Amino acid sequence: MNKKTSGTDDHSISRRDLIAGAAAGIATQSLSGGELKAEELTTATVLITGSNRGIGLELARNYAQRGWRVVGTARRPEAAEDLKAIAADHPNLQIERLDLLDHAMIDSLAEKLSDLPIDVLLNNAAILGEPNDQNFGSLDYDLFARVMATNVYGPLKVAEAFTDHVERSNQKKIVAITSAQGSITMLRGSGIVMYNTSKAALNMSMRSTAMALKPRGITVALISPGTVDTDMMNLALDRAGIKFPLLAAANSAAMVIDMIDNYDLDMTGSFRSHDNEEYPW
Repeated sequence: MNKKTSGTDDHSISRRDLIAGAAAGIATQSLSGGELKAEELTTATVLITGSNRGIGLELARNYAQRGWRVVGTARRPEAAEDLKAIAADHPNLQIERLDLLDHAMIDSLAEKLSDLPIDVLLNNAAILGEPNDQNFGSLDYDLFARVMATNVYGPLKVAEAFTDHVERSNQKKIVAITSAQGSITMLRGSGIVMYNTSKAALNMSMRSTAMALKPRGITVALISPGTVDTDMMNLALDRAGIKFPLLAAANSAAMVIDMIDNYDLDMTGSFRSHDNEEYPW
């Protein structure tokens, strides 16, 4: 895959990447499509946070169809009907519960999976926050704290908890699903300040993580999935009064996975789009 760089302004940035996934995670109870058979597993394993809907659901579906061992997560797995349907057809997908706000739960799941090497640790889960509470002059700071805790502290804690699992794997990759809205250079509007701020902070935290983990051979990827047709994206666009074609979640997921496949240690810590455009910070 050729690397592309962009030093130009993206004039559609105010309409791009308002949300990447939904809040979710992992816990100590497993729901799966059945017992895993040795011949059904490959040597590759992916753990995906926020896999109950949207981009996360399609990432889980795609990896399961490829034959990977998939640990898919949801904050409420009992309600993750679409994910459970995939697991019913693919016993290589197991569903775990995680609330990204509960760091003890993250540690517990990491301990439960302590013997499992994880090739790709995919931090997808995030929340947008109510757009009407993100207007300057009337910001809801309790909501702001929850957005930051979910979108920044949660992924960073997941990365910390599962670093040893990743290091023992063959591919050794930690991925953060971020957003072009987290680019300070490309920002074109003052809306959804909480979400934008959280993605900028996520980018910095993962950039720092990349520097810390490069000596251990671990690649850290920051990937924006594009403006994707998800429930939360449509809500955000409706509130903003914006209408334009969206990228299907399945197509976005396929492009993100292609990016992950091609990300290597020389690219670690770089901020890229789903089609490999390098974004400015």
